[in-house]
Amino acid sequence: MSELSDTPLAIPHAAQSLWDELMSQPLLAVHELYQQLSAYEAELNDRRRQRDPDVDATLARELVVACRQLLDSLDGQTPDDTRHMVQAAVRYFIIEDDAEADLTSILGLDDDAEVVNAVLTRLGMVSYLVELQ
Repeated sequence: MSELSDTPLAIPHAAQSLWDELMSQPLLAVHELYQQLSAYEAELNDRRRQRDPDVDATLARELVVACRQLLDSLDGQTPDDTRHMVQAAVRYFIIEDDAEADLTSILGLDDDAEVVNAVLTRLGMVSYLVELQ
């Protein structure tokens, strides 16, 4: 895990309440987060196969990849505050009913991308930023 950048963590205002809640939760084992991410990816893939117009399939795939990169960056030397940020970002994505419900609007994943991008930026992992249209 690289050192934290000097960039402040820019969580969108609409996401701040859930973000604060997620940051206060106990740390989970990384494999549990991978399992939760995989389960949500399967749900998103089902929606894609059904050609659900309310799910941006490209953005969903990019978010899954970005979240995997965040999880892959964790190791035994990662400080707890960084682990909390990564966990909160991944959990924010996999919680369907966040600031903008993920599966009921074509814009539903935009807030998730903003949260994940904020953590990627803070951790200096800008090559994995998710592109928003």
